[in-house]
Amino acid sequence: MANRRIKKGLKVQGNAYDLLREARHLLDKRCPAHAISLLEKAKALEPGRGSIIETLGIAYYRSGDHEGAMREFEAALEVDPTNHYARYGLSRCLYRKGMLHKAIGQVKLASIMAPEVEFYDQALRRYQWQLNSEGNS
Repeated sequence: MANRRIKKGLKVQGNAYDLLREARHLLDKRCPAHAISLLEKAKALEPGRGSIIETLGIAYYRSGDHEGAMREFEAALEVDPTNHYARYGLSRCLYRKGMLHKAIGQVKLASIMAPEVEFYDQALRRYQWQLNSEGNS
């Protein structure tokens, strides 16, 4: 499957790693719906694999299904509570739901876990700015 690409039917067979790799390729090509299909198959093969669950959260988020994304990011954090990207992803979902205090808490944790990732701090500043501007309205 190394050089094979998904065609219209999405009839990909293979192990979870191959499905994950192909799904990431589809996400790079901005095809989150197709990626979700592969990731759900990969998750069925390896239900506790954090990398699959996290990538599924990303795919759901990019497809506009923020509830589905939140569910997957929370599941990724159950597998690995130190997954800083899943915390960031969860913060994005909470932000979309208008739950700014909870979003700030999650992105703060992500920023503490991975201080080298600048976009966590950028998101934190953006969330805090919005919270402050809503308080001044």
